[in-house]
Amino acid sequence: MKIIQISDFHLRGDGKLSFQKADTRKSFQKMIDYFCSLKEYELPEFFIATGDLSEGGTREGYQIVREGFQKLPRPVFVVPGNHDKRDFFLEMFPEEAPAEKEIRPYICYTIDEYPVRIIVADTSKPNCHWGGASEEVMDWLKRKIIEYPEKPTIVFTHHPPFHTGLPAMDEGFDHAEQFAEILCEHENIHLCCGHMHTAIFTNWKGIPCTVCPSISMQMEVDFRHKNDAAVTNEERAENFKGGGDRFFLGNPGYLMHVLQDERINTYEITIPTGADYSGPWPFKYYEGEED
Repeated sequence: MKIIQISDFHLRGDGKLSFQKADTRKSFQKMIDYFCSLKEYELPEFFIATGDLSEGGTREGYQIVREGFQKLPRPVFVVPGNHDKRDFFLEMFPEEAPAEKEIRPYICYTIDEYPVRIIVADTSKPNCHWGGASEEVMDWLKRKIIEYPEKPTIVFTHHPPFHTGLPAMDEGFDHAEQFAEILCEHENIHLCCGHMHTAIFTNWKGIPCTVCPSISMQMEVDFRHKNDAAVTNEERAENFKGGGDRFFLGNPGYLMHVLQDERINTYEITIPTGADYSGPWPFKYYEGEED
């Protein structure tokens, strides 16, 4: 069984460049063309997009995303991110985001009919860049995590609950310890996240974790804090916020999760688009826009 994870499109519906530099609509279209060109044996059972689909969560951006998803040769499921809007999500992705009624407005659901069980947990917080596990989501997850104890299970979220070492992005995760305790109730669990725009493979609290690279912009891997002695005067003048606040215009990347001998093997794959890798550029909004 194969699952392809894609993440962080940041697609604008107004024709502008995301963060004043990235043509995210072009990157998204190249991704769609690439997956449509795969041979039958290369295709997954389904795709999962782990959040930040539309920059600013606009209806116009989601419309473009939805039209692209409809061209893909396999079903797509979606996870909300900090740039997404739940009301538009539920309206425009009714099949891709089959949120259970008992937990709405949080977009949480399970996919149970495959050899690998999927649990989607909503870690987004309205008007907030960082994420967390709300009391409602944790109560729901406690019930769901133990339903299939013998089945390999992947939990998909947008935000990683652990520190990554990229200071500008390590803003915290609400109820991280309690979240870990719930996940550890399952003996064959894997946590897959987005948000960071770069691939990360780690083990957190005994839980195997992976973070998906971005389709639109690839994060600069820089572990300096904003007051680090290695920060240059030029960077200080440009209000350098620490590692995790800049990106390169690189090739899109994705993850393929494969069930092998009751465990999950994960492969990082690059979509060759001829990107020039210019940058690093700051995540800088247009005047009047906010994160």
